[in-house]
Amino acid sequence: MENGSLWDLLHGASKKKKLDWDMRLKIALGSAQGLAYLHHDCSPRIIHRDVKSSNILLDGDFEPHLTDFGIAKVLCPSKSHTSTYIMGTIGYIDPEYARTSRLTEKSDVYSYGIVLLELLTGRKAVDNESNLHHLILSKTANNAVMETVDPDITATCKDLGAVKKVFQLALLCTKRQPSDRPTMHEVARVLGSLMPSPAAVTTAVSAKQEATLTPTSLPCAKAPSSCYIDEYANLKTPHLVNCPSMSTSDAQLFLKFGEVISQNSE
Repeated sequence: MENGSLWDLLHGASKKKKLDWDMRLKIALGSAQGLAYLHHDCSPRIIHRDVKSSNILLDGDFEPHLTDFGIAKVLCPSKSHTSTYIMGTIGYIDPEYARTSRLTEKSDVYSYGIVLLELLTGRKAVDNESNLHHLILSKTANNAVMETVDPDITATCKDLGAVKKVFQLALLCTKRQPSDRPTMHEVARVLGSLMPSPAAVTTAVSAKQEATLTPTSLPCAKAPSSCYIDEYANLKTPHLVNCPSMSTSDAQLFLKFGEVISQNSE
């Protein structure tokens, strides 16, 4: 791809281009849509199993493309999970998957949450002995998470409230309990609602994007006519609000996101 990987742009020795806030949001949304396509529109479902910034490639227009399906797993419709050897990349591996060997789509959601934190901070998932997720959790406890924002974001973002929302979304994606994490459907809807252009919120993945996001080595059925964008068009309150294991703040967060999504979908 013309612009290499997201890892190259964020952490490479010779950065080709500074990523402003709108560009990062675009990359985050496109990557979320790709994962949502694999998890919800493919039959059978596909778990990528190694979501990380170096596996998100950027074309000439900085559109993201998921790559490296070498350890991907197909999940039969009748199963909620599959038991498998622990594989992935340190810093991105879902700790519950590592503990139980039970692989679900929520393992990809966790890894994606770490990628969001990379986009927000410009820091590596693991750097020497520093763990990015642990750092953000410690900053959150002290209400100082915005101190970690990449300077290229603060210099180009007109609404830091949107940055805070993406931080909150990343922390929801990386919840310890998989059942507390949102689906990639919900992640894509939340990010779409934050895009600066209203048209971007309701635009589904194009046929070209679907073709490039579909791994040719794995059997995928044609995406259903009612894709996830349409399915959530009238969403008022995502079902996670009713999850008893979620904290009040998380429930309120998703309720707020649901209202924003609904307003932008009308």
